[in-house]
Amino acid sequence: MTHGKVLLVLAFHFLFSTSSLAQTYEQWVERGIAAAKADSLRQAETCFRRALSLAPTDYRNALVYTNLAKVQEAQGLPLKAIDSYGRALAITPLNVTMLGARASLYFQLGNYTKALLDYEKIIDVDAHNVDALRGCAFIHQQRQDYAKAQIFYERLMAIVPQDYSAQLGMAILLQREGKAGEAMTRLSALIGQYPERAELYAVRAEIEAEQNQLELAVLDLDKAIELEPENRNMILTRAYIHKDRRDFHQARRDFERAITLGVPRSSLKRELKECK
Repeated sequence: MTHGKVLLVLAFHFLFSTSSLAQTYEQWVERGIAAAKADSLRQAETCFRRALSLAPTDYRNALVYTNLAKVQEAQGLPLKAIDSYGRALAITPLNVTMLGARASLYFQLGNYTKALLDYEKIIDVDAHNVDALRGCAFIHQQRQDYAKAQIFYERLMAIVPQDYSAQLGMAILLQREGKAGEAMTRLSALIGQYPERAELYAVRAEIEAEQNQLELAVLDLDKAIELEPENRNMILTRAYIHKDRRDFHQARRDFERAITLGVPRSSLKRELKECK
C-alpha cells in the first residue's frame, strides 16, 4: 500500500489525563494518525516515535507500534514493519489482528516458517479464522506436505464451503496425489462457477498435458491466455506443448511472444533453435 491514504488497521481513543505527560503523549499520537491519513508518512513516523519515547511502558503502545508498522508498510519497509509488529505483540501477544498483519508480511517476503507460526497462533485463539486457515493450507501445500494441507483446506471449507482458494487448493492436491480424474472434476466445476479465472484453465491444461491430452491442453491455454494475454508463464507453457506436438511454428511464435513480455532471449536459445 504505497499510494493513497494510509488506512490504519487499529483506530483507538486515548483517555485524557490532567498530567502534561499524558496530554503530550496523546497529542503526538493524534498528530501521527492525522499525518498518516494525509499520507505524510515520515511525519507520522516521527510523531509515533515521539509518543513512544515519552511513555515507553504505556500499555497503549501496542496500538502505537501497530500504527507505526502500517506507516512503515506504506513506505515499503516490510522488515521495519515486522519489527514494529513484534514490539506490539510483546505487549499483547495474542492479538489476532496484529498476528495476522505480521503473518501477511512474512508470507509476502517468502518467510513461510515464521508466517506459519503466526497463523498457528491465530488458530489457537480463533479456530475459525479463515485467513489463517487459508495461509496454513497454502504453506503446507508449497512444502509438499499434502496431508497437512488437506486438513486445513477441509477445515476451511467446513466454514466457507464455496471458498475459491480452498476448492482450487484441493484440486491441486488431488493432482499432486495422482488423482487426475478427481482433480479434473473439481476444476471443471470451478470453471463453471468462475469462467473468467484464467488460472483454472491453466491448471486444468497442466493436468491434461500430464495425461498426454495435448490438444485439450492447448484449448484450455488458449482460453487462459485470452483472459490474461500478457501472462508469460501461460504463454511459455503453451509454447512447450506446441513444441511437444511438433507444431514448431506455433511454438516459436509463443516463445517470441514470451520474450517480448520479459523472458530473456538467452534462456530460450535452445528452444528457438529447435523450432526453426
